[in-house]
Amino acid sequence: MAAGGLDRSIRRGGITVERAFMQPYGTVIGTVVLFAGRISDIDCSRTGIDMKCRSHLELLNIQMPRRLWQPSCSHVFGDAMCQFNRASLAATFSCASGSTQTVIQGPPSNGVPYLQGTIIGMSGANTGETRTITGFVPGGSVTVKLAFLATPVTGDEFQLLPGCDRSLATCTNTFSNQIHFGGMPFIPALENAV
Repeated sequence: MAAGGLDRSIRRGGITVERAFMQPYGTVIGTVVLFAGRISDIDCSRTGIDMKCRSHLELLNIQMPRRLWQPSCSHVFGDAMCQFNRASLAATFSCASGSTQTVIQGPPSNGVPYLQGTIIGMSGANTGETRTITGFVPGGSVTVKLAFLATPVTGDEFQLLPGCDRSLATCTNTFSNQIHFGGMPFIPALENAV
């Protein structure tokens, strides 16, 4: 490489473009970084690979602080910050006749809030499939957000995991988990300027 030449290297998922200075030829006395970034998008075709690289300055777009001041809980229900064991309120039931790919008949009629929770196929053609619950009628039906791939057959087993509306009242009264509530419910409401 001649004096003042460019050296491109790929290191740990990133790209660095440097200008090397040599004196005499073959002995590098120093480099200047012209660009440093991470590989963001990769498109492969039969004839080549197209990689896009974004500057490390893109990391400045991360929303800070990570925890927002908001009335509702910012934790993911059941994660390490929430510390609630969703499996403790899980319920398994057999699918009743009249079920479709979006409406499952025959859920249990207990007082657990399964709305916004998860339904998991335990047997049949939908084994292992999970969906978000958008409607729940105790003892009646479960409506899912995205249709199952196969229509459930009478007798297929499903498991329900509870959901949370991220309010302090639900966290306290339903799950007795107020100590781990991640929201700030006493923040004043937003006001509009005139």
